Amino acid sequence: MEKQVLDSPFTNKEFLKLVKQFNDDQDTIFEDFAISDKTIVNIGNRDFVDYRPTSEINKNILQNNSIANVNLDSLHYFQIQKILQSDVYKSIRIKKSDISVNLLLPEQYDEYLQNLTKKNRHELNRKKRKFSDKVASFELLESRENEIFKIFASQHKKSKGEKGKFMTENVEAYFEELLNLDGWKIYYLNTDKGVVSTAFCYENNNGCYLYNSSRDNEFNSLNPGIVLNDLIIQGLIHNGKSFFDFLKGTERYKFDLGGKSVQLYDLNLIL
Repeated sequence: MEKQVLDSPFTNKEFLKLVKQFNDDQDTIFEDFAISDKTIVNIGNRDFVDYRPTSEINKNILQNNSIANVNLDSLHYFQIQKILQSDVYKSIRIKKSDISVNLLLPEQYDEYLQNLTKKNRHELNRKKRKFSDKVASFELLESRENEIFKIFASQHKKSKGEKGKFMTENVEAYFEELLNLDGWKIYYLNTDKGVVSTAFCYENNNGCYLYNSSRDNEFNSLNPGIVLNDLIIQGLIHNGKSFFDFLKGTERYKFDLGGKSVQLYDLNLIL
């Protein structure tokens, strides 16, 4: 898991630079951290950054900038362990925070299906049959083109509740810029009825990180998101990838598809 976290897009300098542009007025003093009122904090809102870089706490930098506290969020346990090896703090508080969900992929899709619980395997097959019965033709495609991005954003805006409110003009601009960075793309489920579901992802040689998603609400009863994710999983396995990281959030579908909980932590140091 350590390599998966540190190789994620969220530790990339280009990503951190971009997410900072769309987040408050932090003044960056390190490559991967920011400062706010004599406190070291992470760059970017936790709602946009699923994992964090690991950084050494340098005494000279802390002293030169009169740092009194370090407040970090979304850390994996191996990162907490590393920080605990430092002797710069007077007190420390560790709190369980967000949950991410991760799916380790086997070498064959049939093995993936067998690894699901009997109930989840049955439900997945039922939903796939229902979808294929109602949709004449469909395929998994991927794109970085503006046309598909606009569909992703539009579907988001038409969603009910908090999901629909999320895609503000500023957030849309952020996602549009993010899609221009290496490794980012949109998987989408293309059908004879149009694009019914999308997945905004980052993919590297080892696996795929599901950052956000959308769907056409007219097809909700057909579970297009489940079908899309299943096709992505099939493709990742076929291409020899080792994981599909659903990232933060405990939505039921992630567990139904075989994902496992990964506990993240918030950390407060008083220096």
